[in-house]
Amino acid sequence: MNNNRTTDEIYVSAEPSTPVEQTTTRFVDVHIYDYEPAPELEEAANEESQPEQETSPESNQEPTEPVRSHRRKRSILALCVGIACLLVLGAFLIMYALPLFTPDAIITIVPNTQSIRTTQTITVTTGQATGTQLQGRALAAITMNQARTVPTTGKGHQDAKAAHGYITFYNAATYDQTITAGTLLTGADGVQVITEQDALIPAANYPTFGQISVSAQSVNTGPGGNIRAGDIYGPCCRLNVSAVSSAFTGGQQARDYQTVTVQDINTVAASMKTSLNQSVQAALQTQVHSDETLITPLPCQQNVKPDHQPGEEAAQVTILVSKTCTGMTYSTQAYQDRITQIANEQATKQLGDGYTPIGQVQSTITQTTPQNHNRLQLHVTLAETYTYEVSQQLQQHIKTLIAGESKTQATTTLLHIPGIQSVSVSSSTIPTDTKHIRVIIVYGA
Repeated sequence: MNNNRTTDEIYVSAEPSTPVEQTTTRFVDVHIYDYEPAPELEEAANEESQPEQETSPESNQEPTEPVRSHRRKRSILALCVGIACLLVLGAFLIMYALPLFTPDAIITIVPNTQSIRTTQTITVTTGQATGTQLQGRALAAITMNQARTVPTTGKGHQDAKAAHGYITFYNAATYDQTITAGTLLTGADGVQVITEQDALIPAANYPTFGQISVSAQSVNTGPGGNIRAGDIYGPCCRLNVSAVSSAFTGGQQARDYQTVTVQDINTVAASMKTSLNQSVQAALQTQVHSDETLITPLPCQQNVKPDHQPGEEAAQVTILVSKTCTGMTYSTQAYQDRITQIANEQATKQLGDGYTPIGQVQSTITQTTPQNHNRLQLHVTLAETYTYEVSQQLQQHIKTLIAGESKTQATTTLLHIPGIQSVSVSSSTIPTDTKHIRVIIVYGA
């Protein structure tokens, strides 16, 4: 029970007042509250056996029990609020933040890569193109000549030669006479010659002597056997027979000399062929439109004419090469479309579906064959590289297939998919959430 007491007591100073000086006295209202002690406080006081201290009438004692109870309630409320915040924070981390820290599994896939090489023929016509033919355009023919003189490289050898000529025998007898081959005759300068065949001299028919000429050669080789006509003149061999010689020539010493070879001619012709091709092609290129391509190698006719034939003695040979070329063009885009179509058809036959080319088809025209005046056949070698295309749909299917699998299981699963060459998996275990599976495709590896 609370008892409120109000007192208006006046406290007078114990010191005697001074007669002359008076002081002013201040009155203070003091309120005293009596509270019954709480049971727990009485028990604590009894256990401690401490006497209760008297309260000074001048002290202002604050009420302690209501403050402590209020503070305890506030602490419990704060604790509940803190727990609730922690629960909300934990739920947020589990639902939103935790997935952000889940590591992604990176799947690196190298698709199959295959090269296709094929040889095909493509027909270009300057007339009306039909079917798979390419439309072409004829250019004006160009003829160019080029000549070159080079030393010969052939080697020839000539042995020493005897001089050759003729002996004419005269018969003054009225009957035939024979001078056998091998008959030796000596000229006025001492040069000896020998006949190479029998001389059957007819009888004289006066006033004309019988006569016949046979071949002969000098006994000794070399230029010393060369004699003038009539060097042998007069009776010889037998009665009524005389002989007269023609000039003997061709006697010479042994010697070496240069000759023309087939290689001399072909080497020069080949070098001029390349030069002429470049010149003719440059001349034809001036007629080509910007959207056209000149067909090469050019269909040409070549004529090679040397001034000495192979084997002839000559220190040098001059070769004249004449080349006439006809030009034809095709549409560059039409040609590219056609070879791409051919390569893709060949790739489908060899590789099947699902493959896509890497870059443009590479082509080489190895030969051109004219079929008539307005149609040309191209022999073309095509080369292209194709890779298996892993589409976005297939990538998503791959993620679904391997979700939750181990690294080994995922690798085995992926290698059984047609078109996949190799696989690399970064994680030991694949996440079950496909959002944390990244697929990287490496083309052209």
